[in-house]
Amino acid sequence: MAVAALTAFSEHIGRLRAATQQWRPWGSAVTAVIIVAAGGLAFDSVTPQIISVGIFYVGVVLIGFWFPKPKAALALALLATPLIVVGYWIAVPDDTTAWQAWLNRVLTVGTVWMTAMFVWHIRVLEQRLQQQIEITERLSSEMSHRIGNHLQLVGSFLRLHAASSHSEESRRALELAGSRVMVIGNIQRMLSHSAPSHMVDTKAFLTALVCEVRSALPDPDRIDIGLRADSAELTSTTAIAIGALLVELINNALKHAFRDSMTGMIAVDFTVSEDQYIVECNDDGVGVIEKQATQGFGTQSVSALARLMGGSITCLPARPSNARPGTTWRLVIPRKS
Repeated sequence: MAVAALTAFSEHIGRLRAATQQWRPWGSAVTAVIIVAAGGLAFDSVTPQIISVGIFYVGVVLIGFWFPKPKAALALALLATPLIVVGYWIAVPDDTTAWQAWLNRVLTVGTVWMTAMFVWHIRVLEQRLQQQIEITERLSSEMSHRIGNHLQLVGSFLRLHAASSHSEESRRALELAGSRVMVIGNIQRMLSHSAPSHMVDTKAFLTALVCEVRSALPDPDRIDIGLRADSAELTSTTAIAIGALLVELINNALKHAFRDSMTGMIAVDFTVSEDQYIVECNDDGVGVIEKQATQGFGTQSVSALARLMGGSITCLPARPSNARPGTTWRLVIPRKS
């Protein structure tokens, strides 16, 4: 019984906290309304009748921008109207005739209601625009997912044609093209599940990408893939390009660095500086021959893509060792302001 009562009490507290957070914007707006309205009445009580206090009550209506409902502006104008009328009797009398004072009040009421209609109209348009944005983002996400599926299908067709090709050169070119198309398709599908924004967080994106590459390994216990990445905001286009380059570097290391069932490790490092992104892919394998590093088809495609992004890529031994010097690929891409 005690446990059940404690559980019920915890759930009640949770609902109360959620309700408090939900009503917090209302509470702040209501507080602002009270302060501004009280300021208007206070100003009205110490100034002559001829002086307009409309600015205070226009401020009350403008607070309607902070309320969730568009009709809040009309309700605030309805609140301000009697306060303006009451101000006629609490204002300091002067030489102004009654009709002049009342004309001043009527013009103030008209200004307040014109402002309220303006705020209400803007809020309605804002809600409609937000609905259209949400619909567009859902359609964009669905389209990105479908594009990823279609790219993977194209990659499968390319690999199928490669298997039936009689030319070794054509078979290899088709296999490489199919592999790259499938990589971009996988990245496109990953980005379709990201937040509804055109910006991508590098740390979360690269972590998911490396996890997908690791899960696709036939023997994941033989080669360990580690990642250290700074957090930064990238456009989806830049994220796709960096992801494709990184997957290509990891695949090259898996293909050439570890022979005859060797065990080893690949370390990926993504660093963000003020003016550039730096991607490093290090392995502790057998290393690559300099001629092979510069003339390989995979290296040439990576270099071409890096140049298209305005960057550069270099290949160096990872450590001084004759048996397993390893390889460090360093990709530098300038940040665009």
